[in-house]
Amino acid sequence: MSDHEEVTVRKTLGFAVTLLVVSVVAPSAAQAAGRSGPGFEFGGYIFRANFDNESNIENDEGLGARFGWMLTPEHEIEFSIDRVSTEDEFGLGLDVDLTTFKAGYLYNFIPGGVVSPFFTVGGGAQKISISEPALFGGNVTTEETDPMGFAAFGVRFYIGDVFHFRVDGGAQAILPDGDLDNTLVDGVFSGGVGWTIGGR
Repeated sequence: MSDHEEVTVRKTLGFAVTLLVVSVVAPSAAQAAGRSGPGFEFGGYIFRANFDNESNIENDEGLGARFGWMLTPEHEIEFSIDRVSTEDEFGLGLDVDLTTFKAGYLYNFIPGGVVSPFFTVGGGAQKISISEPALFGGNVTTEETDPMGFAAFGVRFYIGDVFHFRVDGGAQAILPDGDLDNTLVDGVFSGGVGWTIGGR
C-alpha cells in the first residue's frame, strides 16, 4: 500500500469513527426541537471527486461538513466546505490539495417524508494548492482560488425526526482565472449523516 493510499484509508476510518461517536452522543435537545417551522441542519460527509480530464489530477476521496438554514420545510439555504488531497496524473509525485466552499439553494420535494429527495444549486470558490514531493522539500509551487458553480440531486433517509443519512451526486464547474473558455467540470458523489433541528 502506497503512502497516499494509507493516508486515504486513515482519513476514511477516522471520519467513520467520528460519525459513529457523534451519532451516539447527539444532544437530546435536537429531539425536542420538533418538526415544524424554520430550522437548521448540520452534518458531515465523505465524497468522491471525479476530476475533469483536463485537470490532470487523480480522482480521489475527501471529507466535508455542511450547514443548512431551512427557511420553510421546502426551501433551504446551505453552506458546505470540503477538502480532498490527491496527486498529479503525470507520476511526478506532486501533492494536490483542493478546498471547496459552496453556498446554495436547496429544494426539498417531500420535506416531511421518511425518504426526502432534494435538488440543490449554487456557487462558491475552490482553492487549489500544488506542492513538491516531500522528498524535495514539499514547497508549494502553485496556489490559486477560482470561482465555481454546482448542481446536484440527492435523497435523505430519516431515522426518527432528527437523524438522517444523505446521499447525493452532481457536477461542479470550476472556472480557472474566472475564464469560461477554460471551464473544468467535475463529478462529485457523496454520502454522509446529518441532524435536522426543526424545519420539517
